[in-house]
Amino acid sequence: MENNSWVAQPSRGFNMNGINLMQSIDGNATFPSTSRVSNAAGDSRNECFTDWQPLVLRQEWTISNFQKALELATPGTCMRSRTFKDETMPEICWQLCLYPGGKREENVGHVSLFLKMSTTHSNREFTVRAEYRFYFVDDAGAARFSNVNTGDFKVKPSKGSHSWGLRNIPRQKVLNCIRSDSSLHIVCQIELVPDFSKLTTRTMPDRKCDTTQLTKEYLDRIHKMFETGEGSDCVIECQNRQFHVHKFVLMAHSEVFRAMFSHKDTLENIESRIKMTDTNPTAVHQMLTYMYSGGLPDGFADDHAPALIEISEKYGLDPLKILCQDKLISRLTPANVCGMLVLADVHNADLLMSACIPIIKNNFEQLRNCEDWDEIKSTNPKLVNNVLEKVLTYDNAPPPQKKIRLQEMFYRT
Repeated sequence: MENNSWVAQPSRGFNMNGINLMQSIDGNATFPSTSRVSNAAGDSRNECFTDWQPLVLRQEWTISNFQKALELATPGTCMRSRTFKDETMPEICWQLCLYPGGKREENVGHVSLFLKMSTTHSNREFTVRAEYRFYFVDDAGAARFSNVNTGDFKVKPSKGSHSWGLRNIPRQKVLNCIRSDSSLHIVCQIELVPDFSKLTTRTMPDRKCDTTQLTKEYLDRIHKMFETGEGSDCVIECQNRQFHVHKFVLMAHSEVFRAMFSHKDTLENIESRIKMTDTNPTAVHQMLTYMYSGGLPDGFADDHAPALIEISEKYGLDPLKILCQDKLISRLTPANVCGMLVLADVHNADLLMSACIPIIKNNFEQLRNCEDWDEIKSTNPKLVNNVLEKVLTYDNAPPPQKKIRLQEMFYRT
């Protein structure tokens, strides 16, 4: 008695010989694939989308009295399931071939099981790569024996079928899988690539999305909350100015503020008020502008830097310190390099210090005779010695690391 059933269904993907079918030959493209081709002007792009899934076929085959078949079958005696196929590949047929006594004399004492592919087309050659799995299932539906392999099934006009499978399944393993009613229940699952020539590719609509503008609008909305004080839950006092702020913004940027508001018994947390007496309102405003917008106000001047670097160090705002140095580096000239050098030394601004060295080296004859350089020599000879040492070794120094994009520093994804 035979009981055949099969279904065709999509699958997420499968491996064949360790190669993922969702990957192209060069390993760089994955399916579903998106193709992008820009025109010569570079002002538009053509985009299309091809979606495909491997075909999955499943055949279940129950053979009654199989224990008796093992006892009586001779080598070469073949039992065949009904053929099955997928409607998308109507010319390809599949069938299970079982040899209870082994396929040939050399397979005596073993069971042979094969998956055969054939075609209804007499004049066409087919090659189908498929992953096939065999299961022997017990009464509880559990697989007592399983095997998975991949094969290239090739059918030519001169050869109507091609089989892959197992020649030597130990008889005892098969006996262990026989059900309580003496039947053997075989499950075969096949995954294969469909006919790519029948796939459809659709055109994708041209998506014009200015992510830079979206980011700017997002930050503008956050910064507006600072400017208006809407929804604020804390006040920062500095001299005669008050800044209405949001605790979560302070905590998001500074571990110092996070600790301050994480402890219920701190005065700042109880009163929702922070008094800053060791800085100035301009530095506080610039610090908060950074926290709410990721940048510095347009009015940032060189003489604002010392106080801003100090407050960034106090509250652990390393990105703000880097941003401040970047502003100063962009303004470096032979005329202000001595002042920047002292600032970098006092506040351990390593980026600014490194940027000063080539300026000094390239303009040393001019600088050595200026009053600012003389003042540094008289007040801080150690700094002068360190700078001269760096100037002398500058040509032998390794190339500087690629400059960090400030946007990446603030908005990592």
